Amino acid sequence: MEQHAIKLFKLWLLMLLLIVSLSLSANVKYILLPDQPQGCILDHYKLSTDNLYGIKKSVELFSLTFIDGIAIDRNKLDQHKDLNLILMAVLPDLEGNRDWTEIHLDSIKNDTIPHQYLKRLFGANTYADFDKTYGAKTKYFDEYQIIRKIGNKYYSSKHCLIQFFAIRNRPSIFQNMFGTINIEQEPLKITEMEAIFKKRYPHEEFPAYTIGNTPYDYPTFDYLRDRREYLSKVVKFKNGKMGYQFWTYTDWHTHDHELEVDRGIDRFIYVPGKGIVGGSFDFYFYFHRKKLPIKYSDFLNNVKEEKVMIAPEFKV
Repeated sequence: MEQHAIKLFKLWLLMLLLIVSLSLSANVKYILLPDQPQGCILDHYKLSTDNLYGIKKSVELFSLTFIDGIAIDRNKLDQHKDLNLILMAVLPDLEGNRDWTEIHLDSIKNDTIPHQYLKRLFGANTYADFDKTYGAKTKYFDEYQIIRKIGNKYYSSKHCLIQFFAIRNRPSIFQNMFGTINIEQEPLKITEMEAIFKKRYPHEEFPAYTIGNTPYDYPTFDYLRDRREYLSKVVKFKNGKMGYQFWTYTDWHTHDHELEVDRGIDRFIYVPGKGIVGGSFDFYFYFHRKKLPIKYSDFLNNVKEEKVMIAPEFKV
C-alpha cells in the first residue's frame, strides 16, 4: 500500500513538472525582425566573447531605434534629441552550439507579437506613462525570442535578452532615470564613483563590486532609487565615429541559482546613428562561470577596468 502511494506521488510529480514545462514553453513569444525596417532603424552587430570571458562564442546585438508616431531616417537623426532604443541581445548557447534554430512561421503564428506590442512594452519599462505604477523589472530574458530571415529560411534565437533605453541627451543637471542614455552628462568612471561612495559610506561594500553576493548578504543598496547608467568616457574609432561608453550603477543581490537578469548589458558603448555596438553581460556569464576558464577575480577586474566586447567594425 505504501509503495503504491509512493508510485502515485512520483507519477503526480512527474505530470506536474511536465505541465509546468509545457506552460513555460507556451508562454514564449516571438518577434519577427523586419527585412527592411520602415520608419525605424535596425542595427546588427556580432561580438566575440573570447577576450572578455575566455570562451570562443559570440553575442549578437540588434538595436531598434525609433520615435513613436514619427518615421526617422538614419541620415537625419541629428534633428532629434529624444530617441527610443530597444536592445535585443542573443546570448550564446553555453550548453551546446545552437544559438539559432530553424523555425517555420506557421508553427508560431499564434505566438508572434506585432512590433506595436514591442513599442508598448518599451513604454511600460521606461517610465513613459506618468499615470502608471512601475515595478523593479525592466528587462526580459527568454520570455521573448527574435526571429530573423537568412536566405529563404527563418531562425529563432535560443537565448534572448530584451531591454529598453530612452535616449535623452541633455546637461547632467537633469535627472537620468534608470534606462537612460545621455551622452551630454559629465563623464564619471566607475573607480571615481567608488571613491565618492566610500567617502560617504566607508563601512559598506561598493555596490558594483558585489558580484557573487546573495540576498543573505543584506545589501544596503537603495535599489529603486539609485540605479542608473553613467557615462564613463568618449571613444573615437578608426572609422571616424564617436562612441560613448556607459556603466550601470547597481548591485548583485540574487541567489546563486538565479540569473540576475535586471543587470542586463551592464557596460556598453553607444554610437549615435549606429545603436549599441559593444557591451558586457556579466550576469549571464557569471551564472555559467563553471563552464568558463576565467576566475572570480577576472570578473571583478573586468568591472573595475570597464572592459567590454565590441563589434569588429568599431576599433579604437
